[in-house]
Amino acid sequence: MRIAGRAMAMVLGLLAGLFGGGARADIASGIRAYDRGDYPAALRAFEAGAVKGDPQALYNLGVAYAEGRAVPRDEGRALSYYRQGAERGSVLAAFNLAQAYRKGQGVAPDLAKAVRWYRFAAERGHYKAGNELGILYTEGRGVPHDPVEGFAWIYPATHASIMDEAAMTNAMQAASRLDRQQIAEAQARGQAYFKRYTAPHRRVVETLRRGGR
Repeated sequence: MRIAGRAMAMVLGLLAGLFGGGARADIASGIRAYDRGDYPAALRAFEAGAVKGDPQALYNLGVAYAEGRAVPRDEGRALSYYRQGAERGSVLAAFNLAQAYRKGQGVAPDLAKAVRWYRFAAERGHYKAGNELGILYTEGRGVPHDPVEGFAWIYPATHASIMDEAAMTNAMQAASRLDRQQIAEAQARGQAYFKRYTAPHRRVVETLRRGGR
């Protein structure tokens, strides 16, 4: 749920990737200020954007409160900002919100809500969210136990264009519990998920691969 300074800087890539050329310059400036340790300037930029309902600004405020460097650490406030950012379309905020609900960070654990936000992010190119959603299916936590569906959601992160290390390990573990027919079905479904949800969001994928979370 927390993001190191380098990863915070990588969010600059998402400004272009998710919001296009019209992304707010003050938010980009705020991220750079945060990365170099100028927290007052960063917070001014994020708060100005948050007042206008900018999902990226809300996400970044959540990170600031989760890290506790720019402001006193407050997981409850971080969660609130992640929720607002996710509701306005931030994929990164949705993933962090799902993580918080799964782990009980700043809120009572709620696997149903974790599943909701993992799915929201996964369907918008966040392959790490898909990996987490897949694990929940393989374990039957928050969703019906369905190892085939679990493997299918993990699969996009194992695609040759991504090859996420954690997902590769999870996929092998999931496959070990399936027979040949189930593996074939899971792979076919996973390929469909990759084409439908992951491939169309190349900028999100590339940002995650470069270190954004």
